[in-house]
Amino acid sequence: MKYMGSKRYMLENGLGELICEQARDAHRIVDLFCGAGAVSWFAGENTARKVIAVDLQNYAVTLAGAVIERNASLDYDQLIIKWLSDFERARARSDLWSAGVSVEKNAKDTRELVKKARILCEERLAVGPVWNAYGGHYFSPTQALTFDCMLKCLPHEEPERTVCLAAMLISASKCAASPGHTAQPFQPTETAAQFLREAWKRDPLLLCKKALLEICSRHAKIAGEALVSDAIEFAKNLHSDDLVIVDPPYSGVQYSRFYHVLETIALGYCNSVEGVGRYPPIEERPQSAFSNKSQSKSVLRELLSSLARVGATVIFTFPAGECTNGLSGNIVTETACVWYDVEKKLVNGRFSTLGGNNTYRASRNSSSELLLLMRPKK
Repeated sequence: MKYMGSKRYMLENGLGELICEQARDAHRIVDLFCGAGAVSWFAGENTARKVIAVDLQNYAVTLAGAVIERNASLDYDQLIIKWLSDFERARARSDLWSAGVSVEKNAKDTRELVKKARILCEERLAVGPVWNAYGGHYFSPTQALTFDCMLKCLPHEEPERTVCLAAMLISASKCAASPGHTAQPFQPTETAAQFLREAWKRDPLLLCKKALLEICSRHAKIAGEALVSDAIEFAKNLHSDDLVIVDPPYSGVQYSRFYHVLETIALGYCNSVEGVGRYPPIEERPQSAFSNKSQSKSVLRELLSSLARVGATVIFTFPAGECTNGLSGNIVTETACVWYDVEKKLVNGRFSTLGGNNTYRASRNSSSELLLLMRPKK
């Protein structure tokens, strides 16, 4: 899925090898900022250690938990029947479905399509959180209704519920009509209309089934846990035989601004939205001190000192250059050296520009990221 700071590239260029190497001496692996779950999935699948995934946001915990909380695969065909056996018939019988199909089929151009879609989705109906909050903006009416219907049909039992919800989140990320993540939806302008139409033509059900097929086949060697928690507080209760992976925010803008659509789907509700970005009220969006420039350095020191106090070994990843939250690779390294012996490696990669669409601004830029192994000083 689209995720800024994704660690998939680093896992293939040193991070994965380092995790496996250091896991041999660890009792657990703790992923304190699990994000899209790539590192947690890797650790669960490739080491015989319990993985604990932690994040402030529910969508991140759902994605990580879909794999690491199981130690066996799931039957994809049976799960599809359990989840979606009545879904397509129920959706097809809905008046909103026929209205959405009509709007999307008969609009003369993109501006008319968006205008009519927004009017349709503004009807306050108890359909689900996506229709009123994001229909006509991030999603077409038929896409929005599809997500809401899938939410209503989710299995009640675990781990099936989390696995199906994770597949939905991956599908929503790929369908969202936005220039990378969900900070701002495309508008029907001359330059963006093409991208909006392309996104609205994607089939959320097909993408969801594809994601579900992959997730069902994946699982951890030892079942772990995924928890919504503040990393600073959680770190205080870790142990000396924990291997802790730290990949904190590097943006001066809260990540909840970029992923509020996924958070709404993960929670299953949205009270209200505002502005062009369709944001929930700020008090409903998790806030990390790492994305606050006035707090980032002090919270970095607090986290590293807490981990050193419990004696945990740390793998820390962070962009080498200066970031918009006031931190840099040098600051992280210098701060860590107070409590740790640090081994450093530089990994080249490509990272999100938070909104580029490759037309006027690149969607990803070349960058370098630090891979730091930290062992508490004796």
